[in-house]
Amino acid sequence: MWLREQDEVMCTKFFPHPALVAVLLSLAAAVPPAAAQEEVRLGMLAFRPKAEMQQHWRPLVDYLNGSVDGYRFTYSAMNYPELEQAIAGRGVDFVLTNPAHYVLMTYRNGLSSPLATLVPVEDGRPVSSFGGVIFTLAGRDDLTRLTDLRGHRVAAVERGSLGGYQAQAMELLRAGMRLPQDISLVETGMPHDAVVTAVLAGEAEAGFVRTGLLEAMAAEGRLDLRQVRVLNPQQPPGFPFLLSTRLYPEWPLAALPHADEDLARRVAAALLALPHDGAVADSLAIHGFNIPQDYEPVRIMLQALRLPPFDAAPEFTAHDVWHKYSWEVLAATLMGGVILLLAARLLLLNRRLGVERQRVAQQSEERHRLLAALGEGVYGVDCTGICTFVNPAALDMLGLTAEEVVGADQHALFHHHREDGAGYPLTECPVYQTLRDGQTRQMDEWFLRRDGSGFPVLLTVTPVGGTGGQDGAVVVFRDMAERRRLETELRTQATTDALTGLSNRRHFLAEIARELNRIQRAPAQPAAVLMVDLDNFKGVNDRYGHAAGDVVLRHFATTLALSLRGSDLVGRLGGEEFAVLLPDSSLEHGGQLAERLRRLVAAATVTADDATVCYTVSIGVTLMVAADDTVDRVLARADAALYRAKDGGRDRVASEPPPA
Repeated sequence: MWLREQDEVMCTKFFPHPALVAVLLSLAAAVPPAAAQEEVRLGMLAFRPKAEMQQHWRPLVDYLNGSVDGYRFTYSAMNYPELEQAIAGRGVDFVLTNPAHYVLMTYRNGLSSPLATLVPVEDGRPVSSFGGVIFTLAGRDDLTRLTDLRGHRVAAVERGSLGGYQAQAMELLRAGMRLPQDISLVETGMPHDAVVTAVLAGEAEAGFVRTGLLEAMAAEGRLDLRQVRVLNPQQPPGFPFLLSTRLYPEWPLAALPHADEDLARRVAAALLALPHDGAVADSLAIHGFNIPQDYEPVRIMLQALRLPPFDAAPEFTAHDVWHKYSWEVLAATLMGGVILLLAARLLLLNRRLGVERQRVAQQSEERHRLLAALGEGVYGVDCTGICTFVNPAALDMLGLTAEEVVGADQHALFHHHREDGAGYPLTECPVYQTLRDGQTRQMDEWFLRRDGSGFPVLLTVTPVGGTGGQDGAVVVFRDMAERRRLETELRTQATTDALTGLSNRRHFLAEIARELNRIQRAPAQPAAVLMVDLDNFKGVNDRYGHAAGDVVLRHFATTLALSLRGSDLVGRLGGEEFAVLLPDSSLEHGGQLAERLRRLVAAATVTADDATVCYTVSIGVTLMVAADDTVDRVLARADAALYRAKDGGRDRVASEPPPA
């Protein structure tokens, strides 16, 4: 039971985790058997009925089977012993399990690095990590710090829960307390609600629960957050819940060592490409999948708490020796020091010099091997900013040789311009700032290669020697170009319609809401809003096929974009329906643009699969003014005008003025 973390809680309070189990359960169910398709076996840790999980995740199964050609996925939902037996016997190719169990299986069976990490939706927000909460009653003035819990009754679901016990135990270990020895543990069993009930009833003086539980109970009317106080509160950027511990990543998807690497890449690519605001993610009530998170904190936590696979501690560790025989060790060390001192005084001076030379040479060789093995760029500078050493990884990224770098001013050589091409003053260089004040710095910077091209880096500058960095500094940097590219790609997927390249519905509605806020602050600058619909578009699809319909949609999107100003915004709301926002425009101007657009479309022809397609549009125009309290009201007016245009025979423009 040591590995059963918050799975049951997530089944009852945070459904994405049990549903995540079904992501890969249903991968195989949607694909019919075919002789030409290779079978891929998936195993996952399941805590919900199989039928329920399979039904919920069927849309993702259809999506993944349509994205990964040539394979037929089968699945098995298993408990801990069954899943571990299947992994050991190569009965599965991919595994989906909780973070702590993933670490255990990695150590025992050599699972791959995670291919993707699930991003659940909790309280309407995407959350890719979780942690633990340590709380007590608001009136307990005697419990204000973590160390105040020593000797008190503390409720938790069980010791195997990551978010409900292990994360808190790790935080208390950092504060000098070891659980459960230093507290009186009250194990309530699942769900986590029982912990809150125990604290409110006085059966425990404090409690451990998973993040989001307190807010969920408050939303259900079963808890007033003013009744409790969180100990050791943390506020990481963007995390929406009360928190007392470090954050740990959500469930990983990993491949077994025998799994085909190309298949693993294709499965990971398909999951990462799942649109975060698409129909599949919405039907599954998840945000989607992201690039794998770092699961090293989970391993560190299990090792520090001596949980499997780190529960078999040495019979007698150095810490145990020191704890039991500290005085003897000190005495022996002192005696040994005296003996070594006497022996050293008997050595000949030339022998001492020879040993010292050998030691220095060995250290220099070891440092050279270490620097050569590092994948990150590393170089050192003296107190004036002159490079004293550089490793091969740094030279490869910069396109320079060691002779060109060592002895040169690092700022003048490859750090003298910013990303936008502007000059970089020496006084603002983080390396020189560290040399002046002795402070460690980490920040995003821009380095230049020999050929003049640049690349983004994550730069860490650490002073060497005494205060003020008078002995120099060591600089470590990492090429962040690929990470930036992935972030840009993910941001584009989140805001752009895949077919037309226009803003998608979510992005357009967010932008028009911002424009309404601006108008409410500056009423003299209204905006025109157009609602556009392709006439009889179903007939185009029925007569020419959906591929031709897509060609028409792209043609119209191009025509629409070319007709607008740079400050205007156009979005595809769905199907053949589009909307246009014209900032700082009157109703008359909106109507003129709509009529011009209507004529352009009516006069155009589109060629698709050797067929010539003609189409028309109907347009509704309205004005967004300060009196509009919601975007929905504006769009409803534009919609009403659009339907008048359609009722009037289509291929028309109709206007709907705002209320007086």
